[in-house]
Amino acid sequence: MTAARTSHGGALRVMRAGLFSLVMSAAGCDRAAAPSSTQPTTAGAPRASADTSRGWVLHPQVVQSEQEVECLRLLSSAPSVTEICCALGLADCLVGRTRYCAYPPAVQAVPSIGALNDLNVEVLLELKPQLVLVSGRSRAITDKLKRLGLRYETLPDVTLEDLFIAIDRVGALTGRSQTARRLTTGLRADLASTAARFADVPPARVLLLIATMPDPPTQVFAAGPGSFYDDLLRLGGHENAAAPSGRPFPPIGLEFVLDADPDVIIELAPDRKSRPGGDVDARRIWSKIGPLKAVRAQRVHVLVGPEHFLLGPRVTQTFAALCETIAGNDHD
Repeated sequence: MTAARTSHGGALRVMRAGLFSLVMSAAGCDRAAAPSSTQPTTAGAPRASADTSRGWVLHPQVVQSEQEVECLRLLSSAPSVTEICCALGLADCLVGRTRYCAYPPAVQAVPSIGALNDLNVEVLLELKPQLVLVSGRSRAITDKLKRLGLRYETLPDVTLEDLFIAIDRVGALTGRSQTARRLTTGLRADLASTAARFADVPPARVLLLIATMPDPPTQVFAAGPGSFYDDLLRLGGHENAAAPSGRPFPPIGLEFVLDADPDVIIELAPDRKSRPGGDVDARRIWSKIGPLKAVRAQRVHVLVGPEHFLLGPRVTQTFAALCETIAGNDHD
């Protein structure tokens, strides 16, 4: 990983921490979509996740020969890592988590160490983890773990391919290599199935925001090239309107938005607090920026769910929800 990519990953983790504090205050993780179901969307309401994939996190498929492998005492540093562990059938191996790890609901019974950037060292040491799984690379975090004499492994967390690398790495470290291959194969199949289902949708230039636009409108963070969101948009046959930024998670100003004039604007929201009126609220605020094509065509949408901020096994839900949102309600 290059230094530039590491800095982008660090910036993303800072943003995720703030977003997850909102999620936890709203108990958003407990409201995630159930496996193999689609939540109905009423007119004007924020769009929830459209999960048409298998529920890998809740229902792991562990290869039989690996079910009796001795379990390491694992500590997860991030919600995405916790969900990877659960999807590999390692939920019972987790002895610690961060305060943001709340899905699947059963992990909330696992002791919390706070967060790795402000961890409770006393609690951490009492848990005696044999392996700490760190999302991304942060010298501040890894140096702290080194000083404590704890074994750790860093997992990439920016692109879609990083997810499969992370799953394979956790599988190799925990004696679940075959299960990891089964999981990555299944996730790729789920993504391909969704892409095929929406293959007839005309391509669109999409501006995807990893937060809702404030009122009055100001600078916001977008999903740019090099992010897993960009990978998902391209997998769905669409163009990322934030591509000229050249960065995975760039701050973009109102002038950039006007110049880009995307066909579709999608805001991600952890809960319904910022957009109680859903798409209608979003269009009202975006209309204040100027004459945008997406506003005129009523193609400004809000996608609700804490899972949409994670690069974990539920990324298949995010992809299905993005495809459905871009396609519109008329798509079969």
